[in-house]
Amino acid sequence: MEVVQKLNWLKSKGYLHFTGQIETSKRAKELVAKVTNPSYVATYAFYPLILTNISERKFKMVPSEESRTHCYKDENGVYVKTAKSRPLHYAANLDAMIFSYYAEHLQNKYEDHIKSFPGLPESVIAYRKIPSETEGKHKSTIHFAYEIFEEIKKRSHSDDECMVLTFDIKSFFSSIDHNILKNTWSELLGFARLPTDHYNVFKASTQFSYVYLDELRLYKSKQGRKVGFDEKYLAAIRNKNGINAFFESPKAFRDKIKDGTLKLSKYPFRNKSKEPIGIPQGLPISAVLANLYLLDFDKKVLETVVNDKGGYYRRYSDDIVVVCSGNHAKEIEGFINTTLEESKVQISINKTETFIFKKLVFGKKPARLTSVKVSNDGEKVGAPFNYLGFEFNGQKALIKSANVAKFYRRMISSVKRKAKRAKKLAERTPGKKPCIYRRQLYKLYTSRPLHDVKVRKRWKKIIKIETGEYRLVTGVKEKDLRSNYLTYVKRASEIMNEPAIENQIRKHKTIFNQAIFRHLTKL
Repeated sequence: MEVVQKLNWLKSKGYLHFTGQIETSKRAKELVAKVTNPSYVATYAFYPLILTNISERKFKMVPSEESRTHCYKDENGVYVKTAKSRPLHYAANLDAMIFSYYAEHLQNKYEDHIKSFPGLPESVIAYRKIPSETEGKHKSTIHFAYEIFEEIKKRSHSDDECMVLTFDIKSFFSSIDHNILKNTWSELLGFARLPTDHYNVFKASTQFSYVYLDELRLYKSKQGRKVGFDEKYLAAIRNKNGINAFFESPKAFRDKIKDGTLKLSKYPFRNKSKEPIGIPQGLPISAVLANLYLLDFDKKVLETVVNDKGGYYRRYSDDIVVVCSGNHAKEIEGFINTTLEESKVQISINKTETFIFKKLVFGKKPARLTSVKVSNDGEKVGAPFNYLGFEFNGQKALIKSANVAKFYRRMISSVKRKAKRAKKLAERTPGKKPCIYRRQLYKLYTSRPLHDVKVRKRWKKIIKIETGEYRLVTGVKEKDLRSNYLTYVKRASEIMNEPAIENQIRKHKTIFNQAIFRHLTKL
């Protein structure tokens, strides 16, 4: 048990996969001996990944509309949803442990390497633990956004125009070139070629096969909610073998592949030449590989943009921001575009923006720092610069208005679901009025103190009974609710020293109570 507590990568995954979950407390020594043995990993046969698409509904402006919407009609009269679909791959239990172990090894190597380039550790801010000097914790997106806003203020005191250039890499993870990744990986380790164990992990991360999660369901649903899995079959596996998995054995899984019952796919991402590219999102190693891939790019930007041109550079995964003087803006923009092309990734034109921060006079009031968005259509005075969920107009920082609206939509949607559930429960007892149990909603959507709030989390465990069979035992445990969206808002307000942030959700109680009253009235 002591070994389990010391190793971050030695964790069992709770999701269903082709193989059963592993009790790390009982098999710790065995697992450590396997995963840390290069010879074992070099010849290990990784299972296919399971792929599911996470769809996130976007409430945004569309070409044919003058307002924001979730769906719209295109020029052909066809309804188009603004939802963004993100592919998420996840690995079998032991596979995930191997990925985690090598991710930790590469992350340590990466951290040691970038320390030899002054300014680089501060510039690459995603997927890393960067200590916060004031709080004794690690920095979050709140700190990163605040630092850029403060840099803009500081540079705007000079006579030169302060410019902000933003770039976004299009489909970053699925565009990664395998040869560049392999060479950078080798150089980080100090080898001309990848060691056999690392090469096997590299192949598992790039030349992977996968099965769609929907292929494992009882049947495909063309619309509405997705159908569940064969619970009787899953229960039979648990009772017989004591494992929680889609298949009772590796052979059973292979047989389904051989007879064509289960479709195995490969190479979901390809370039224009039809060559495989990209790495899957969702693996424990994906984040460090993403940073590693752009290591050479980061060094070039540090040397040219920061050291030579005096710019301020930050990269959060595929989100790049440069703060610089107006004299160097065009040159820096061209350099970023060219250097990214050398890395074989593309810029998302729609998300590339330019801002000028300068002091402007409005009416009879003194000149104040103002953001001006520059585009092909001209300059838009007062358009805020958006970064990591926050917006800055030159005077104050606020949480992005779309994010606040999203919080309220989720709140109202949760109340609506509770109301429907209350109606169904009331219908079972004639004459009973629907009643919403508000406690769970209060935890998420009100600003009551959280130090005495508990949340319930369900657990499940397979145990062996006296007859020799296995049974799935479930239960509920309580734990402290450490934060919700409102505590995040309060923390952002404190870190940025901006009271206006808390004012953005000052009406949350009123909206919350109105939603409950409205939906109960409907019932």
